[in-house]
Amino acid sequence: MDFNQLDEIAEPLTDHWAEKLGADVHELVSPVWEGSILPSLKAKARADGLTSEQFRDSCVHAIRLAVDLFDALHDNAHLSFTPATEKPRFYWIHQRFDILRTNDAKRGISIQKDALLGAASEYLGHPAIRTNKFDWLLLDAIVFAELDAFANYVMGQKWSTGLAATIADGHQPKYFAVLALFRVVGFAFEYCLMPALAYLAFARGHETTGWLLTGFWAFGLLWKLIGFPVRWKARRKNRELLTRLLDVYQLLGNSTISPRMLKDALDEATAAGVVLDGAVFSIVDRLRARDVTAFVPTQIG
Repeated sequence: MDFNQLDEIAEPLTDHWAEKLGADVHELVSPVWEGSILPSLKAKARADGLTSEQFRDSCVHAIRLAVDLFDALHDNAHLSFTPATEKPRFYWIHQRFDILRTNDAKRGISIQKDALLGAASEYLGHPAIRTNKFDWLLLDAIVFAELDAFANYVMGQKWSTGLAATIADGHQPKYFAVLALFRVVGFAFEYCLMPALAYLAFARGHETTGWLLTGFWAFGLLWKLIGFPVRWKARRKNRELLTRLLDVYQLLGNSTISPRMLKDALDEATAAGVVLDGAVFSIVDRLRARDVTAFVPTQIG
């Protein structure tokens, strides 16, 4: 088939989905579909000698996947927007990771992890629609979703860091100022309040109450001391996992990605305890099978 024949098959499908999606969503999906995925499908059809029916089938599956993937990345696309959320401004871009803005709807993204992994599974089940753009979109989005979710979990493990991040709303100086305030208040309650109450009890002749308060305070300090090694080990492990995930994600932000380095980073992350969906490894294996030295997400193919 020549390019005119391919266009004749693809254009009605593109127009159909344009009407179905609505102007706002189509405006974001169209550049990805028409600028990268569809040209890749056309090149693949000509290289593999597909029939018109086979090409049409590939286009149907691919454009449906493109829409499903957009919906998985922008669960807020069809909602009414409030100051706490933002209307989607892009199909997907490599995100600048900020641990103070995890799970923040104001970034213009709202990822449904189950839907995202479902789209990845659907994609891997149809080899005919595999393209560089889809490979990168799924890799970048899945790894970011894991990084963002785990960072949000780490920040929420202590009430002070989680609440300070919420109050700071992404502003680092404000975060450290609020966190310092919380720690001063926390120190006063944890180490000063109970002894002060015990002193008042003794001063007023309530010795039993004073000794009870002193005992509770001493037991609390001992419990914290005993549990410190466990907490320290857990924090160190979380920092390591976060660092490994971030190493993988930063590689995906390069204009030219080394599949060999990406696989090595994934192996190191897995060895450290990071758990990623099998789709990530399947896609990376495909990249390495094609070229272990270089993968260009924007390249037609």
